[in-house]
Amino acid sequence: MGYILSSIFLQVIQPIIFIISAFFWSDWRNWKQYYPTILFMICLNLFSSILMYNHSLWRFEESFVLPNHTLTEFLIVFVMFPPVVLIFLSNYPKKWIVQIVHMTFWVFMFSLTEFIAIQFGLTTYHNGWNFFWSVLFNCVMFPILRLHHSRPLWAWLLGIPITTFILLYFNFPFENMK
Repeated sequence: MGYILSSIFLQVIQPIIFIISAFFWSDWRNWKQYYPTILFMICLNLFSSILMYNHSLWRFEESFVLPNHTLTEFLIVFVMFPPVVLIFLSNYPKKWIVQIVHMTFWVFMFSLTEFIAIQFGLTTYHNGWNFFWSVLFNCVMFPILRLHHSRPLWAWLLGIPITTFILLYFNFPFENMK
């Protein structure tokens, strides 16, 4: 029963909550201002999915709602990420101490969602990845999203050493790539 409820919550209710929240608590009327960063997040996620095709660090397992990893990935990338970026950036505070609280809130939310998914077998880790790495990644991702919004080139340039580190640390076998 918990598996079914968690599938429904994470893959149906949560996306609906993000979409409705974006309507009420974001600057959705000026969505074009945030569109480049939404695309940035989508591109990086799809790039990592392609790169990790034969060497997954995590996998979205079959669920009550969605039958495979790819459909879950599409739901996250195309339905959840746009409102998340919109809410995150359009409510970004000016004072640095409040910025830290804001980012901590989003890191906590993403990490909690993943923790729930792990507990119910909706997400599994592979090739050395674990919950610690996911939390650390979330701690890096949100500041980079903010950086991309104000200085996109710097965010792209910062992505190069981060990607290189992940590839080297998690022993990506380049010879197995398509």
